[in-house]
Amino acid sequence: MLRGFFGRRSRSAWVRLIYLCIVTIIFLFATSQFKSTTTHARFVPEPSDPRLHPNSPLQAPKAQEPAAAETTKKPSRQPHHTTAKPRTENVEINGEKYPKLSPDGNLIPQRRIVHLDLKGAPYKPEFFTELFAFFNRIQATGILLEWEDMFPFKGRLRGAINKNAYSMETVEHILQEAQKHHLQIIPLVQTMGHLEWILKLEEFAHLREDTRFPQVICFSDENAWELIKEMIEEVANVHKKYGMSYFHIGADEAFQIGICNASITQIKKEFTRERLMLWHIARTARFVKEKYPETQVLAWHDMLASAMESDIEDYKLTELLQPVLWNYAEDLDIYLPRSTWMIVRNFRNVWGSSAWKGADGPARYSTNANHYLKNHESWIKQFTMVYKDFEVVEGLIMAGWSRYDHFAVLAETIPVALPTLAMSMETMIEGRPLAGNYPVTSELLQCTPPLDLGFTATGCKFPGNRIYELINEMYQKQMQLRTYRLDDYELNGWLSRVADDYSVSSHWYIDKIENMIEMHATPLEQLADDLRFEMERIFFKDTVDEFIFTYLGEDLEWFNRKRETIRKVSTSQTFPKRPFIESAKSEKTCT
Repeated sequence: MLRGFFGRRSRSAWVRLIYLCIVTIIFLFATSQFKSTTTHARFVPEPSDPRLHPNSPLQAPKAQEPAAAETTKKPSRQPHHTTAKPRTENVEINGEKYPKLSPDGNLIPQRRIVHLDLKGAPYKPEFFTELFAFFNRIQATGILLEWEDMFPFKGRLRGAINKNAYSMETVEHILQEAQKHHLQIIPLVQTMGHLEWILKLEEFAHLREDTRFPQVICFSDENAWELIKEMIEEVANVHKKYGMSYFHIGADEAFQIGICNASITQIKKEFTRERLMLWHIARTARFVKEKYPETQVLAWHDMLASAMESDIEDYKLTELLQPVLWNYAEDLDIYLPRSTWMIVRNFRNVWGSSAWKGADGPARYSTNANHYLKNHESWIKQFTMVYKDFEVVEGLIMAGWSRYDHFAVLAETIPVALPTLAMSMETMIEGRPLAGNYPVTSELLQCTPPLDLGFTATGCKFPGNRIYELINEMYQKQMQLRTYRLDDYELNGWLSRVADDYSVSSHWYIDKIENMIEMHATPLEQLADDLRFEMERIFFKDTVDEFIFTYLGEDLEWFNRKRETIRKVSTSQTFPKRPFIESAKSEKTCT
């Protein structure tokens, strides 16, 4: 039937019908393109045209709105769409044309900033000179200094600072040394979360966002805001003497938002917790820029990642700061997906942040170069993928955390991680994975650092190299001890908790076990002594005490407890009849 239907039409009629369909399709497609005004590209006004600038005198005057009305403006839910702008020509970073690409076309970060986290294991002042010279040798271009409680605050925070806090004279000496070594200096002051060092104290507990958690400050409170400004000014007023092109306001991992009374009041004006957070980040960045007009503001990106693009635009954050996208995973395709970069695509300038220590578990104290090298290799891929989406990828901040937060145990101390930093730096400068071959680092350190967890090379030349050797040797000895304690049948059969508590065991086995205990104890006890001597050359005594207590103390106590048990059993000539365990006696009495 259908075949007959089609057969009744001539071939020329079919040709005309086909032509008509094609013309209709083309017309509909063209019309849809003209109707659509949506684009995901950015528009950045040309600096040469003053009419495109909001403060230009050539613009028509705009009615001034009251400040209160501005803060209560309802959030726009319409996406902000912009038009693409070609990258500014002739951009230079540190005297080199941007972008700098490897022969494979991978982006090489031209600013390579080493983060020094002084909230854990701060160094004695004299160590900084040696450290900065090492940074020069590995071609770092700057440092990010996170002082926390080591800065000698003079105002209301005077009573909150570390007992070992540097004097102002020492701070200036450190900055002078960095300047002498041609390192760009960026201060970091936390302005929202990670303020445990203040909020843990009774004097400031009332400024917590959540009374239970001394992490996030109630930034909507006027007293808290004054304290934040005071911190910024005290640090910035010293740093600006030595050049302060950038100031980092932290603003990461603020887990409690919109809880304190002041925040509840302010959220009524800002409408959501996310907007409340953006409001604070924006006013903090604006405060820094108004006080120090030549300074660019940096902020960690994670609290921006949950915000709507329209909200980011409402608070003019793209004009106020440069986001630092951070992630320390080995595979950033999973943990820093393209969608995250898209959220910040309207910022003209962005940074990345990798890690070279303090990001492989809160209690990792030995060297694990493989993890950090994979992170840096992944950052090469990320930068190369996204750099054309932004005007400038400013550089890479290589984070070296000392603790996960103020309350956490010490992570890797700096000497343990310096070979990792050197190999990571070589990877970024080459702009490609080096497949385990690091010739520049090997020549610099005069050794070939192993990549696997807890392994070490002897005879390396870098600041604190002996600490690097001792801590990794300690890790290997401790792993042997763990295996012995878990698997040895004589130890677990005849020197168990029962023997410790009731001094009952076999002399025959105790004599054998004693030799094994000493075989494990002697080298670890010697390591503890050697480590204390070497660490006290670089760190304050309380840091050394904390490290040994955290990572060796339990083993040393175990040795002493077993020695005491061996002594008691060895001097006993007779033993009680069964049952002699208290819990067994109690159960027998009950029955």
